[in-house]
Order: sequence, then structure tokens, then C-alpha cells
Amino acid sequence: MNLVAEYSPPGGAGSAGLAREFTRRTLAAWGYLGAHDDVVLAVSELVANAARHAGGTSTVRLAGGAGRVRVEVADDSPVRPHLRPQGTDGGWGLPLIDRLARCWGVVAHGHGKVVWCELA
Repeated sequence: MNLVAEYSPPGGAGSAGLAREFTRRTLAAWGYLGAHDDVVLAVSELVANAARHAGGTSTVRLAGGAGRVRVEVADDSPVRPHLRPQGTDGGWGLPLIDRLARCWGVVAHGHGKVVWCELA
């Protein structure tokens, strides 16, 4: 992947919206031909999860090339997310990522983690 962009939205209620706008602008600047809405939704869900479960501070990294985009959201919590049963209050983020993405995962990063996914 030869295109990379990073953004650290301020914590708080508006962080997912700011991350969505960053993602839209980045994909347009790259001339990305894939499903923009899927990438924007994935970023929104991962940033919202970081805000809700990891204290709100996150960094979004987009890497693009070869017709795909890798989304990474880093936060300061070492607690790894897990898929919850459908219907659980607030448990739709990762099941949605699981459906949208070709693959996804979690890796330790410093004192926290990075949740990532790849979309075509």
C-alpha cells in the first residue's frame, strides 16, 4: 500500500464525525474507486468503539493501494475488543466490521492496541 494518511480526532462526542470527514476527503484525494461508504462506516464504527471503550483518544490511519484500503484505529487501552452476540446493546460495531471487511484484527501497540480492517 503506497498511500498513507493519519488523523487524530479530538476525543469526545464529535470524534467519529470528524474521522468520517477525514476519511471522505482522503479517499477522494486518492481517487479511490472502491465503496467509499463502507470505508467511512468502518472508520466511524472503530473510532466510536475507541471513544466508548478506550477513553476516547484515538488515531486513525488509512493506507491505500492495489484497489483496497486498510483502516487502523489506535487507542490507549490494552483491552481487546470481541464480537458480542447480536442484539446486545451497543454490540453492533465489530459484527458490522466483520461483514464489511475482507479481514480484520487487533494487535498490541505500545500500552494500547490497534484495531484494523481491510476493505476492497
